[in-house]
Amino acid sequence: MLFDYAKESVARHKLADLGLTVEQIHDTLLYGAAEKSTYTELDAPGAGEYARWSRHVRRMSETLAQQGWERINPDHQPTIVHPSFEHALVITGGNSATGLAYATPTNKNPKGRSIRNAVMGNKESVLFRPQDVQPVLGGLRQTWVLLTYVADDGRIRAEVSLPGDMVGEQITHWIHRILLPEIDPNAGLALGSEEEPPSYDFEVLRK
Repeated sequence: MLFDYAKESVARHKLADLGLTVEQIHDTLLYGAAEKSTYTELDAPGAGEYARWSRHVRRMSETLAQQGWERINPDHQPTIVHPSFEHALVITGGNSATGLAYATPTNKNPKGRSIRNAVMGNKESVLFRPQDVQPVLGGLRQTWVLLTYVADDGRIRAEVSLPGDMVGEQITHWIHRILLPEIDPNAGLALGSEEEPPSYDFEVLRK
């Protein structure tokens, strides 16, 4: 398996091509962490992590809507569509390999038909089949995934990656991965940053 590595400028340019910034993503992760912190062991099992994910979806939807992105929910899967209709973003939890260059991550929870259609569309340069969503969205070309993972100590790893294949309900191959700096919600900054605005260093991987 071949990995190509690139440093900050390349990764930032790739995110910019997608209409995203690392600051937007970190803000979304911190928003979700703040919501999760309000839950206790007396809440229903899994409620806190579901709330975290829901707040991720809400915060990113609100942020990107200001840039003209559109929120749709094919098969109840929250999906944020770029105003060019060329690509979209889905947010989901990943496993412990998320954000690690030496590992291949997958989605934490099983994914259904809308994600499978999107992954197959990435392979075929078409996002959704027109009959699966509104006809105006039928020309979308790529679905990128914001994968997030929370370690036992609360630190969060994330990446924006382009899925290329699935086995069953799990994503098993990635065409392109952009790894973001790990963030510590307790500090509110990317790890390794100082009091000055953080200097982000992250990688773009292609497989």
